[in-house]
Amino acid sequence: MINTYNESDLHNTLKHMYTMTYGGHTEVSTGKYVCDVVTDTGDVIEIQTANLGKLYPKIRDLLESHKVTLVYPLVVEKTIELTDEGGGRISRRKSPKRPNIYSMFDELTGLYPILLHPGFTLEVLSVSVVEHRMRTAEPVQLVNKSRRFRKNWIKTGKSLGEIKGRRTFTGKEDYLALLPASLPESFCANDLIETEVGKKARIMLWVFRKMNLVTLEEKRGRCNYYRKTR
Repeated sequence: MINTYNESDLHNTLKHMYTMTYGGHTEVSTGKYVCDVVTDTGDVIEIQTANLGKLYPKIRDLLESHKVTLVYPLVVEKTIELTDEGGGRISRRKSPKRPNIYSMFDELTGLYPILLHPGFTLEVLSVSVVEHRMRTAEPVQLVNKSRRFRKNWIKTGKSLGEIKGRRTFTGKEDYLALLPASLPESFCANDLIETEVGKKARIMLWVFRKMNLVTLEEKRGRCNYYRKTR
């Protein structure tokens, strides 16, 4: 079983980019935590490429004494590069998957209690990346046994290609702005599915309800109808 995959290249690139932009230092001990970046003004910047909910206890505690920005690089375009064990390129192709800003809601289910904290900022970077894979002599399983079937390649890293967009969320209006203008005042999940939100509609509504951004208004048949919380 093999698992050499890490995202240190992508993570480190962004960490040093934010340090150059805001000043400060990387890998700073703050209480019982080590923070990715602490700026010259004492603010904390954390960069997380996946599983954002795991940072909830850390950010919750840091918010007691610091302003915290969580930077999430959302991969909207991925190129997969496969090499042999000597580093020679075998193939290079683009992934057909095309996530968008609404894909971030998969990552917010564990963070909703702090998303509207006055000291917290969520910064979502839409990025293109290159995912590096290495061909193995035989099909292998990963240490975490996450593969249903063994495969003859492993991920060895992910590097930043380009930052295509940036969206910052600091308060309820920033999140509510994600609701399409075409929605009626009272709407259900199916209405939202018909917009650019698509299949992320239900998880978006779940997060918005937890944040008290939308209120359940009534039930018509089997459908729940919502409106923005007044």
